[in-house]
Amino acid sequence: MSSGDAGATGRPGLFAALKTLLGTALAIGRTRAELLVTELEEEKYRLVGLWAKAIAAAFLLSLGVIMAVFSLALAFWEQRVLVFGVFAGLFFAGAAVLLVLLLRQARAPSRLFRASLAELDADIAQLHGRPQK
Repeated sequence: MSSGDAGATGRPGLFAALKTLLGTALAIGRTRAELLVTELEEEKYRLVGLWAKAIAAAFLLSLGVIMAVFSLALAFWEQRVLVFGVFAGLFFAGAAVLLVLLLRQARAPSRLFRASLAELDADIAQLHGRPQK
């Protein structure tokens, strides 16, 4: 029996098994890449929405605070320097608190790609034959 007859028995050869393995690996990789792209798009839309609302809220809040300060200054015209000074101090204190909160949030780890990383960990665990957590 020659080596060419082994392929005629219906058993897949080494190259067919490698092709199947490579195809499966590429399909898994494509699925994971699509998941990453989906997560990036969701994060982008979430951030754009947050920025739009934050900018609108900051604009309206600033306008309201300016109007309130001028109204108080007009109501207490004789003490207008004191009114403006107190509010300037309050604005600086508020800005300092917001900067501290911003720095704290910037140092926090990002939650981006958590689902993708969990899926990759599950894939690796299945490939190594370990039970999932």
